Amino acid sequence: MTQLTVKLGNHPLEPLSKEEILTAVRVLKEQKQLGDADRFVSVMLKEPKKEVVLGFDGAKPFEREAFIVILNGKDNATYEAVVSLSRMEVVSWKYVPGVQPMIMLDEQIECEAAVKASPDFLDALERLGIDSPELVMVDLWSAGNWGTEEDATVRLARPLCFLRSDEKDNGYARPAPIVPIVDLNKMEVLRVEEYEYSKIPMKEANYTPDRVGPLRGGIKPVEITRAGRPELYDQRP
Repeated sequence: MTQLTVKLGNHPLEPLSKEEILTAVRVLKEQKQLGDADRFVSVMLKEPKKEVVLGFDGAKPFEREAFIVILNGKDNATYEAVVSLSRMEVVSWKYVPGVQPMIMLDEQIECEAAVKASPDFLDALERLGIDSPELVMVDLWSAGNWGTEEDATVRLARPLCFLRSDEKDNGYARPAPIVPIVDLNKMEVLRVEEYEYSKIPMKEANYTPDRVGPLRGGIKPVEITRAGRPELYDQRP
């Protein structure tokens, strides 16, 4: 495998470059034989030891390492890896039990689609008198871990849902009293929690220029004056 050259002069704390990220991903995939079930949650610089940073002079080479978090969706397992970009090898691979990595952007997109396709969710909307599920905004949030068996064995999410009058409406003004519980690894709605409510807010709360009407005109000038006894400000020896 071709060695990645670390340019002298680059600071040890400089973030990974695009080339370094792609190299770290390739090395980890090949040496740990990762498959389609393994998702790269994050790839970032593993900060070197303090003495390396303090001794940096731009002339001596130093080792660059990438710290990578992997989620295996099939096994619901989280792994942490360290890849040496100087030696082009995996120097650490550790299973981290009982934790879930951060929610990924693609999970947000996939979760919203799964929620809107769920018959249970559509039934809950119908009971609320909502007949436009495509205008519902699904905001993905972590479910947390409350010590239950489900929390320990399933990658759960509790999306908050909001109603919009059109695709550009500010949905946060109109929260819906329903919360789908989603298995993010299977992208499956396990159940829908429905809460009591008195009335869904109907008033709009938009802030974009095309919604609020004419904007404010010219800004008034700022005048700074001194109050009190002016003679106290001008005392000179």
